[in-house]
Amino acid sequence: MTPNGTALRALRQVQSMSLRDLARLADTTASQISRIERGEIGEPGEELLRRLADALSVSVDDITRGEPVPPTKTKDERAKTQPEREVPYPGTPEGEVFHYTPDEAARFLPWSALQLRRKAYAREIPFNDGGKRVTFTGRNIREISDMTEVRPLAETTQRRSA
Repeated sequence: MTPNGTALRALRQVQSMSLRDLARLADTTASQISRIERGEIGEPGEELLRRLADALSVSVDDITRGEPVPPTKTKDERAKTQPEREVPYPGTPEGEVFHYTPDEAARFLPWSALQLRRKAYAREIPFNDGGKRVTFTGRNIREISDMTEVRPLAETTQRRSA
């Protein structure tokens, strides 16, 4: 889908919306919207176009050059089309070096995937920073598990005094 930058700019200006306002509502950056409006980005992606259209309260057809828009798949439908990958247990030799997504790591840890991402971004837990994607190895999961382990009170006081 090719965006119509002129239409996007006109709709934004008619609604007295700044680039920053639209960027905040569409969960993107003002510079990216500016580049789309100037025609510097040819194919920004269906998801971004949908967010921009929702933020402007128009249909996606109103901000594209007339190509048909495929129907949006729900999260459940997307999950059904993607094959479930085999995830080894973190304590096994394969799991030691396997890279778990936050959703997969949440199966073995006391936090949700969102909490794991937030703690990783805050550098509160060990993780692999593989180029904008947070992943966990089996070793990371074991370290986090040890950090969150509940110990008897007598054991914790002995460790502090030692």
